[in-house]
Amino acid sequence: MEDPVISKIKSQFNKKGNPAKIPLMSRKQFFEARAETDGVYVDNLKKEPFLPWEIFTEAVNCIKENNGKVKKGNATNSKLGDPNLGLDTLEGYIASKVYGCRKGDPVFKRVTPIASILAWAEICENTRGQIELRSEEKELYTYGNNPDSKSIEMRNLEAELEEKIQKIKEFDQQTADWEKEVGKLRTELEVHEKLLVEKDSELQALQEKFTIKSEEAKRLESRLIEKEDETESLTEKLLEKTESGKILAEKISTKEREIEKLEKSVSIKDKDLKTLAEEVITRAGEMRKIEEKLSLKERKINTMETMLATAEEKIKKLEKQLSAFEGEEKLAVQLREKEEFIKQLKGTLASKEEAFSRVSEENRKYKMQHKLASEGLRQIEEQKASKKWWKRL
Repeated sequence: MEDPVISKIKSQFNKKGNPAKIPLMSRKQFFEARAETDGVYVDNLKKEPFLPWEIFTEAVNCIKENNGKVKKGNATNSKLGDPNLGLDTLEGYIASKVYGCRKGDPVFKRVTPIASILAWAEICENTRGQIELRSEEKELYTYGNNPDSKSIEMRNLEAELEEKIQKIKEFDQQTADWEKEVGKLRTELEVHEKLLVEKDSELQALQEKFTIKSEEAKRLESRLIEKEDETESLTEKLLEKTESGKILAEKISTKEREIEKLEKSVSIKDKDLKTLAEEVITRAGEMRKIEEKLSLKERKINTMETMLATAEEKIKKLEKQLSAFEGEEKLAVQLREKEEFIKQLKGTLASKEEAFSRVSEENRKYKMQHKLASEGLRQIEEQKASKKWWKRL
């Protein structure tokens, strides 16, 4: 004969379903248990989810040995034999009897699903810190130590049979009441049948209307299909427009990036233009100064040329006088002085001509720089004009 504890748990699985949701002590949280031939598998014991059937038999034996009530025990951070995990606790008893643990060994915590399943099967009361046999179950699970256990079981069966007979009588009474209720329902049914005939005529009229509406619905469906076709074609066109819009947006972004680069280059050219303009202004001032110096040099050269012409005229006169007075020593001395003076004037004139040529060369260079600066200004103006064209675009 199967152990009554195991039989009661299996019967509860048959009633409530397999697998079943088992409530914890607070009844606000649940875990899942599945009964198999060799035991019960639970989902709240990660490492060792299997509980053999003998665990539940030994759990009830532990409770019986402790006068129907025992402490659960705490295996968290404890070893077998510790004050809160003794052999007189449910956790310690199962660890010793079922899993062969000895004092000082660590114990895997299993008491929570065991106590919850025993309470769910209505064998025990699961309370905080302890578990107790239900009062009506104490006699049933103590027959192994009582020689009159069979008679006690028989009395329990007789009492259960009397309860069943009483329920049958109550069921017969309910059946008689139901028959009376059925008679009333039959009369009401006849009335309802008459009403049903009237409703049938109304239903036929409604069916005719329904057929008309069905034809209209078919016409509307055909129109709807046509509209759906038009919608699909419009959707395809919209997708094409979207793709072309994306391509155009990419081109615009590319043009914008090119415009930004042009603006940067134009800003750099503007800075260069300002620098070049400042240099041109400075060079123009210097050129004016050089031109003033050059005009002074030219006036001095003109003066020197005039003086040279006058000196040459005087030399000619002196030469005439010298030819007339060759014997006179005084005139010879004056003539030598005049010749020396003429040499000096010629040397001065030569140095002035070199200075004039240098000034002329510098003037030519400045004019060339001025021309290049003007050409740079023209190019910058053209770039500015092209920049405006890009902005308009």
